[in-house]
Amino acid sequence: MFVHLRVRSGYSFLFGAFTLKALLEKVKELGMDSIALTDRNGLYGAVKFYQLCRKEGIKPVIGMEAPFEDGSLIVLLAKDFSGYKNLCRLISKVNLHSKGTLSLKLLHDYSGGIYCLTGGREGKIWRLITLGKVKEAEKFSLELKSIFWERLFIEVQNHGLKGDREMMEALISLSRRLRIPPVATNSVTFLKKEDFQIHRILVEIQRVIHHRKVYPLPSDQFYLKTKKEMKKAIAFSEPIENAAALARSINLHLPLGKLHPPGNPAEEFLRLSRLCYQNLSRKYRFLPAEVIKRLDHELSLIKERGYSSYFLVAHHIFEFARSKGIRCSIRGSAAGSLVSYLLFGGIDPIEHGLLFERFLNDGRFDPPDIDLDFDSERREEVMAYTLERYEGKAALVATIPTFRARSALREIGRTFGYSYPEISELTRFVPYHLSPSDIPEALRRLPELSDSPLQDEHKLIELAFKLDGLPRQLSVHLGGVVISEELADLVPLELSPRGFPLSQYDKDDLEALGITRFDLLGLRMHTAISKTLAYLQSKGIELDLESIPLDDCKTYELLRSTETVGVFQVESPGQRQLLGRLQPRTFSDIVIEISLFRPGPMEAKMIDPYLKRRSGKEAISYPHPSLKPILKETYGVLIFQEQVLRVIQELTGLGLDWADDFRRSMKANRPREEMEALKEKFVSACLGNGIDKELAEEVWRQVSAFASYGFCKAHAACFAIITYQSAYLKANYPLEFYLGLLNSGPVGSYPHRVILNEARRRFPVFPPHVNFSDYGYKEENGGIRVGFSVIKGLGPKMAARIIKERNSRGPFLSLPEFERRTRIPARTVEALLQASAFEGVEEGSLWTERSFQLPLLRRSIWK
Repeated sequence: MFVHLRVRSGYSFLFGAFTLKALLEKVKELGMDSIALTDRNGLYGAVKFYQLCRKEGIKPVIGMEAPFEDGSLIVLLAKDFSGYKNLCRLISKVNLHSKGTLSLKLLHDYSGGIYCLTGGREGKIWRLITLGKVKEAEKFSLELKSIFWERLFIEVQNHGLKGDREMMEALISLSRRLRIPPVATNSVTFLKKEDFQIHRILVEIQRVIHHRKVYPLPSDQFYLKTKKEMKKAIAFSEPIENAAALARSINLHLPLGKLHPPGNPAEEFLRLSRLCYQNLSRKYRFLPAEVIKRLDHELSLIKERGYSSYFLVAHHIFEFARSKGIRCSIRGSAAGSLVSYLLFGGIDPIEHGLLFERFLNDGRFDPPDIDLDFDSERREEVMAYTLERYEGKAALVATIPTFRARSALREIGRTFGYSYPEISELTRFVPYHLSPSDIPEALRRLPELSDSPLQDEHKLIELAFKLDGLPRQLSVHLGGVVISEELADLVPLELSPRGFPLSQYDKDDLEALGITRFDLLGLRMHTAISKTLAYLQSKGIELDLESIPLDDCKTYELLRSTETVGVFQVESPGQRQLLGRLQPRTFSDIVIEISLFRPGPMEAKMIDPYLKRRSGKEAISYPHPSLKPILKETYGVLIFQEQVLRVIQELTGLGLDWADDFRRSMKANRPREEMEALKEKFVSACLGNGIDKELAEEVWRQVSAFASYGFCKAHAACFAIITYQSAYLKANYPLEFYLGLLNSGPVGSYPHRVILNEARRRFPVFPPHVNFSDYGYKEENGGIRVGFSVIKGLGPKMAARIIKERNSRGPFLSLPEFERRTRIPARTVEALLQASAFEGVEEGSLWTERSFQLPLLRRSIWK
């Protein structure tokens, strides 16, 4: 038997020409029982590869190609879990501290449990022998042997290129002289000979678009060859046999599913318990028995699962943000936890009927998910602090996007020499989320593509099709951070573009390894609210939004009026229309509005029945009397996922953990036979609890239709509090709210033009002006002065030059004087003229205040 020990997949970005799924299919087709994955510079696909191999009954060999400073490579393979850990540590050390290149000293420090192959035609030994430097090749071989001993192999290859057979004989001779066993490899980079073209295209993308000095492989022989083909290529039996023997000796088991939290579980639980009980008296004046019982239940399950440190780390990050005045909040199902409420504040889960079991329960073993939102402009501070505070134990989470149709077409088009305008025309109507393999079908079915020039680009489409599913590059997840005491042993790291440690694994891989992930997200509405509060504070108005009443009349009048442009989550035309029909009067109404305006409820036509029942136009009914307490809040209409859990629990008589597991099983587009099996399970449980079969089947129909799109009430409640706070500010402090909104970048659905047009109905709005504007918006004479930031071609540095000159030497009295004093480029002066920024200056007189008509302002000046 022969085993390929050198295999470069699509995770050798823009070089390897196949997906892991395609690799495993080909391996099974060829009857192989083991295969390696050795991508360049890292273990990017290792966890997915390991999982796929286990699923398919194929033995995985995990390793990598590691580069020296001179560009030569060696191949490192994990013999066991200690070897895997050393690979992770070595990769991290090389990337974080050694500028991405390997040294013999680093190899020596992290060599335990690792096999080393000498790199074949890309290795230093091959290169030295090619140059006639046999003694140097021997010396380097012995240096490697002193590190790896019996775990070093001389790598023998034959790709049918000139000199390969002679080199093979020289390497066999070297291995015998130095008593280092030879091993045969083929540097697999594509699966079939004809896929050589895909590899060449990928390399060309690197060369043309990324300007890298990289070259394609010299022949089409770097494919996944059969044992017979390898025996024919390698004229010696020993290297072939050694490849299989090496694979057999590998005993690697990754600890998938085992949690690796930061900190000591026992100590962390005591800290968490003390913290929660200390905060109880601050949140509740009186302590009902149900609160104590609920807290004890939650803490018990958190302790059992070992999640205490997860909550404490999240709390530590949250408290840091608060201490620095960074606005923050929690979102998602975590808000249904009393422990979360005591640590992070927000919505009282008991008062609002939120379920802990939707977040965490006895039947749920995936790690908890606490998402934290921060002021967008200051989230970087929180991220930097977290990575510094947990240095050596924390890293950013990666995401590895694959080629989509547009990116594949654009990048291949560039390698064909097409101009940017030509590529834009070709991809103009191609949907953003379309896969490359779906391009032919889209060209047949989509009317907007019927006359597209893409219809005639058969070669371009064929090549794009072949890039389907291939990883494109390593990117940074939007807000994910992982923290674990064992991070260095389990996760290979590299530097992110911002200089932070970055995992080579994505969130799914990290979850499989049991690494705790935190999502530290930016929310622009927090930024807008923070700035609004700062403007109020500058006027001597101290406002604590966490303490405002949730029954403010002006706030609900604003919401009912639908004048909610700029208000979080309820500003789009559809949301405003729903507000007008719903006419909210309580906080609960806001939670329901946010939950109703989602694709699922709208597609299921849930809005009309709810509104008709609410207004008394339709009778309120319940599938069963026992469900009235659960559905009373929503007039008998299922709206929240929490309601689904409680309905299932009530009818089956089983626990909320079983109900949540059942809810998550009812995924959209699940095969019909699987849904039928779930139905039978549900109906059987209902019958066992004394529920009529007809009723059970009717409830199943409603629940199964709803479960895949129902909205989490805890998540809706988190958003609803921000909705209420932003509406409160707009209703009670409109000028300051507009300024906060406008100076926070694009916050919601509308550009600044729309927000300014609305603001003009209540306040004067003054155009950008060289003698009055700052870079951003500001209050002036009871109105809003538009800043330089709206003008195309006028960035912060140029604006600062204008403002500094104006502040130091007085206002500008004429256009020539302005040009002489600021030395601003002519195109920027023209943009200022178009924006009316010199009004009153050209005549030599200062600006006389008047509001301007925004519709007259040319759109071309706006960024």
